Amino acid sequence: MFSRPISTILLDRLNEKRRFIQALIGPRQTGKTTIARQVLAQLSFPSHYASADEPVLRDRVWIEQQWEIARTKLLSMGPKGQKAVFVLDEIQKVPGWSETVKRLWDEDSAESRQLHVVILGSSQLLMQQGLTESLAGRFEIIPVTHWSFPEMREAFG
Repeated sequence: MFSRPISTILLDRLNEKRRFIQALIGPRQTGKTTIARQVLAQLSFPSHYASADEPVLRDRVWIEQQWEIARTKLLSMGPKGQKAVFVLDEIQKVPGWSETVKRLWDEDSAESRQLHVVILGSSQLLMQQGLTESLAGRFEIIPVTHWSFPEMREAFG
């Protein structure tokens, strides 16, 4: 299976010490979900993937519930030195998502929890507003664009 160079960037960040929320942002159908799933499959530590795209009501409580599942996976690993990854896909579909993510991220930081967080979103404006309003200084944007010609040539010949 072809792996885009962006996958390597995300994998490197998740193997580093937890510093920032990783935000994969780009237009619809550019491969954000595929990249996240490919990277999760390569990790040697636990992960939890949740999508706000599913046809069930999503709100701040849903984010908290999913975050708690990820924390449980982290705690099941034992000592504090272990880490886990939590991926939230289509996060912009959850009203008030940025304030909830900020609060939970800050709680984990205060407790020295090594829970890496990756958020994926396709609405550039909604994502940028949420990131800059509530999460300033807490995130790194990894832009996901449409495939380049060299990527297509490598993948498809």
